[in-house]
Amino acid sequence: MFKTIFLSILILLTIQSGIIASGGFSGGGVGQIPQGKDREKFHLGKAIYNQEIELKEIDKTKEANQSDRLEYLQGVLPNSEKRRVYLPELAGKLTEDQITALEYFITIRFNVKVEK
Repeated sequence: MFKTIFLSILILLTIQSGIIASGGFSGGGVGQIPQGKDREKFHLGKAIYNQEIELKEIDKTKEANQSDRLEYLQGVLPNSEKRRVYLPELAGKLTEDQITALEYFITIRFNVKVEK
């Protein structure tokens, strides 16, 4: 009886330590979040992607160029995200730093290569 209980406890401890050691699921699919200046760019891109910051009014001089870039980004998104967000609607509202941050966020978050 004691041997059975001891083996059961040992098996449970082994399984539990294996689960903890595996790191579990971090959620969100984000790999390694960058550090330093890249971290700021990543979080700016994430805030834009999730529409968490207020953007400027449309600048017609930037709209066409940004529209092409944003349509490309929309195309590289996974299908589930394509139904959730529509990036081309941001055309003309972003600064160069903001659209670059958005591109950077998408490359890290979705593990895709963005052509420039």
